[in-house]
Amino acid sequence: VNLLCLSSPSETSMSCVLNENCLLPCRFKDRMTNIEWKLHKTSVVIVSYDHRGSRYSESFRSRASLFEDQISRGNGDLLLRGVKVDDEGTYRCSSSIKGSKYFHSVDLTVEVRIYQDGNGITCSSEGIYPEPELTWSTEPPSNTTLQNRTTVHQTEEKLYDISSSLTVPDGPDLIYSCSIRTRMNWWRATSTRAVLVQDTIARPLQSESLEIKIGNKRRKRPLKRN
Repeated sequence: VNLLCLSSPSETSMSCVLNENCLLPCRFKDRMTNIEWKLHKTSVVIVSYDHRGSRYSESFRSRASLFEDQISRGNGDLLLRGVKVDDEGTYRCSSSIKGSKYFHSVDLTVEVRIYQDGNGITCSSEGIYPEPELTWSTEPPSNTTLQNRTTVHQTEEKLYDISSSLTVPDGPDLIYSCSIRTRMNWWRATSTRAVLVQDTIARPLQSESLEIKIGNKRRKRPLKRN
């Protein structure tokens, strides 16, 4: 009788920017000879690997890849290219090692990009469906009309790219929020304690944090400084 022991699952929560590459972590100390990645909400097996090589699902074949030369050393990370809205969810990698079954879950959220561009702020997102709407707001609320220019572009894949540039008026510092909505989802990016620097090169907004709210979930993380 062959007995398979189950290990306690480990978990990671992370966020990635729409349309950028994202590395989903899955590391085990022992040598691996097999691994499987699955998206929980659809039960789709993204990729499975064993002595015969890798087998990818049709929907992820062009966007996902393992580091096959490192799997034997315990590296089961999954590279996900061009993150989409539908990629949000819980991913689970699993591996059978020396008679034990190991699991690791990754809770992935997808976020909007907000950055400084000259004397204003730009908020953008790509690969959205259905057609999105974008709005700006401030905290505390301001009576000043927010001057912004928003463009929406439909791609060949029938997805939508949206970008909006806001001119920051003179006056006291405000918290500027960008909200992107569709009929099914909404995202919000907020800059706190905005400090604008005159520069011809677009760079991340100099802020202490970036708050992303998706549906009823809220996450807050430090912004990287250049």
